[in-house]
Amino acid sequence: MLAQHLKTTAIAAAILSFSAAASATIVTSVKPLGFIASSIANGVTDTEVLVPAGASPHDYSLKPSDVQKLKSAEMLIWIGEDVDAFLDKSIDDLDYKKVLTIKDIAAIEPFLLKGEHHHHHHGEDDAHEGHDHKHEHEGHEHHHDHEHEDLGVNWHVWYSPDISKAVAQRIAAKLLKQYPEKKDLIEKNVAKFNRTLDEQSAKIKTQLADVKEKGFYVFHDAYGYFNNAYGLKQTGYFTINPLVAPGAKTLAKIKEEIAEHKVTCLFAEPQFTPKVIESLSKGTKVNVGRLDPMGDAVKLGANSYAAFLQFTADSYAQCLAK
Repeated sequence: MLAQHLKTTAIAAAILSFSAAASATIVTSVKPLGFIASSIANGVTDTEVLVPAGASPHDYSLKPSDVQKLKSAEMLIWIGEDVDAFLDKSIDDLDYKKVLTIKDIAAIEPFLLKGEHHHHHHGEDDAHEGHDHKHEHEGHEHHHDHEHEDLGVNWHVWYSPDISKAVAQRIAAKLLKQYPEKKDLIEKNVAKFNRTLDEQSAKIKTQLADVKEKGFYVFHDAYGYFNNAYGLKQTGYFTINPLVAPGAKTLAKIKEEIAEHKVTCLFAEPQFTPKVIESLSKGTKVNVGRLDPMGDAVKLGANSYAAFLQFTADSYAQCLAK
């Protein structure tokens, strides 16, 4: 009887794993790429995300179940740089035709923000002042970094409506190859994606018009594309490394800006709430907001990308309008 039961269980397990492998899907490295993919693939195929809610892609490592997802995926969408570098080694094992690497899409080149983004994984003190504090000078943002001459690109590209349209277009082209019979639906989804995005962007511009002169600090320099698209005025950002506190000079500078009302808000993130934000807010009574660059609260599916931008706009407005 036990042998029979074990056999049945083994067969059930085999069927389960077979059905999981048989229903291959689109897999994205991070959730915001899932918003774009699931909008375009709506009604065509499923979309899954590797980095789970509450985790940061900057220090994520793949689990065995993730590796399984990658192997059975019909398409993998990743940025290919910086944000989702945790996938680097695993990509080599996949059929390159299945992989869409966003940094290689020529159409995004004109929209990339360069020289704005760094990761610092070293100790920081006041001698390294330039490492963790970027400031605006005459409308141009400069970040002086003593160690890295290559200023690089800000790869949080999902916050750019223009780049996201180009990505949506490429996802659609790949889906058309796999599902030629669903051509009409895929084209309809792309048209809806672009239209919804334009409508949402117009609403967001109106919504944020009243707060665009208000300065703020973010915890992580991920929002440049959003700020540019909707005219927001970021004063600066804290160090990227959540384990390293900014130096005393930097904190003094931020306190001074808060006192002079140049800074209305400090934004934390659900993945990290640095002690420095807590201490600055206690010491100064500045408003503290939350921005989530992963969009944990937004569900995948049609219109989810536009909903994610709206969710970000609401997070800004709630804090800056106080």
